[in-house]
Amino acid sequence: LPAGKGEEQALAGTVLTLLCLQMGSGLEGEELFRSLKPLLFSVLMDSTASPGARQSCAMALGMCCYIAAADLE
Repeated sequence: LPAGKGEEQALAGTVLTLLCLQMGSGLEGEELFRSLKPLLFSVLMDSTASPGARQSCAMALGMCCYIAAADLE
C-alpha cells in the first residue's frame, strides 16, 4: 500500500475489504485485520495520498473493523 500511488492504493483498499469479507470474523480474519490496520492507517493519515486512496482505505478500515475486530479499539 505505501509503495503504490493513487489508483493502485485505492484498488488495494478495495481488495483488502473483499479479503476481509472472505476471511470473515474468525481467528484468521482477526489476524489479517491486525496486520493490515497499520498499513490502512498510514495511507489514511497521509495528506499527500490521493483522496480516492484515502477514501478506499477508510472504507476498508471500517469494514474490516466491523467484520473482524474482536476488541473494540
